[in-house]
Amino acid sequence: MKREEKEKEKAATTAENIVDDAGLDEKIHGDFLISNKKIYLNNGSVGPVPISTVKAITDFYLRYSEHGPDSAESNEYLENLKRETRQRVADLINCDSDEIIFTSSTTEGINFITQGISWNKDDKILLRDAKNEHFSNYLPWVKAANDNNLQIETFPFDNENMVIEDLTKLIGSSTDVPRVVTTSHVMYNNGSITPVETMGSIIKKKNKKILFSIDGAQSVGAIDVDVKKIKCDFLSFPAFKWVCGPLGIGVLYVNKKVMDNDFEPVFVGAGSAQIESNKVKGNNPTNTSNKTWETLKFYKYPQKYHSTFRNYPGLAGLESSIRYLLRIGIPNIYKKNKKLSTIFREEISKINEIVIHEASEEGMRSSMVSFSFKRNSNNRVRMLVEKLQEKGIILAEREIGLKKIVRASPHFYNTENEIIKTINEIKVITSKM
Repeated sequence: MKREEKEKEKAATTAENIVDDAGLDEKIHGDFLISNKKIYLNNGSVGPVPISTVKAITDFYLRYSEHGPDSAESNEYLENLKRETRQRVADLINCDSDEIIFTSSTTEGINFITQGISWNKDDKILLRDAKNEHFSNYLPWVKAANDNNLQIETFPFDNENMVIEDLTKLIGSSTDVPRVVTTSHVMYNNGSITPVETMGSIIKKKNKKILFSIDGAQSVGAIDVDVKKIKCDFLSFPAFKWVCGPLGIGVLYVNKKVMDNDFEPVFVGAGSAQIESNKVKGNNPTNTSNKTWETLKFYKYPQKYHSTFRNYPGLAGLESSIRYLLRIGIPNIYKKNKKLSTIFREEISKINEIVIHEASEEGMRSSMVSFSFKRNSNNRVRMLVEKLQEKGIILAEREIGLKKIVRASPHFYNTENEIIKTINEIKVITSKM
């Protein structure tokens, strides 16, 4: 890419100078249609898309249909779209654009990882415990362990604050180093932030060959995520949560060095490989002729991992949403989200019947706030979420182990008035339960 093109793209994603929350509210007023009808505090599940992203997807179909889907103009457009979207993602998480693989979701990305690593028998996986880890970043690793005769150890041993201490013990005291360490960046249930930068330093100091994998579903788009600072080898996240992008599109970051040495494609197709021109001989028990085996030659990454990708409308939406977030600035978004969650936390703590579930240190808390009740909690959690929905207020019912919790996950388009109105409704409903 030419230097002037790089500068143009950089300028297009530069955060605007937003002085305060009022300035941000005014800037984005009307961009999210959900705000006209509901108080939506469930971005940890699925986030709404801004009007500009809806328009980008519509414009994609109009342009694609106008030129003809399989035409020279459309094919050039698709190539440019892939390039531009990769660059937007690279700007967001601080990586090279060719380290980006497009997926359908966080879950698919994690399955790409667990099935793409060339495992050896008895390789060890260090994995966050099932009580707090989302099953999309738990079950694929368990399956890989079962399929390949691998070992699994879980952390933390006691509570959320022991992550670093326990990880240090597991890695530092072992000569048999793990092949992979994996964790969610932000816990889906209690909203605590994992100190992944510290983890990455510990892991790579022990052995640079240890692979570090991050589930970024609850972090990317809400807090600053820098893969170089984290020192992670993999990062998987979706468009449809905090990035405010469309459904059915996700991102898998893979470090180039890992692509070269430790990571193979799960699928193969015409878009990812070709037949090697110089055939090699082999013994094929089903081959009754004298023909030799044909071998595959994969294209250069990331094309080699895109045998089945066709969600170009999703790419158009993802590119638009990331550009939207970058113009606002992730630091501005984080500041606004923390202010909203602090108001929610302070007000909800005044209700005697409620117990808040969170990290003990303020710096390890995300913008998600989770709570339950002191008595008859599971039934009351379900009832509260249902009653709030009847009032047009959307929160989520989740769990920590067997305990049901209510999770509020505000995003930057929410307002302080929406938070106060939600708290007041919770007080009224709770008093009647």
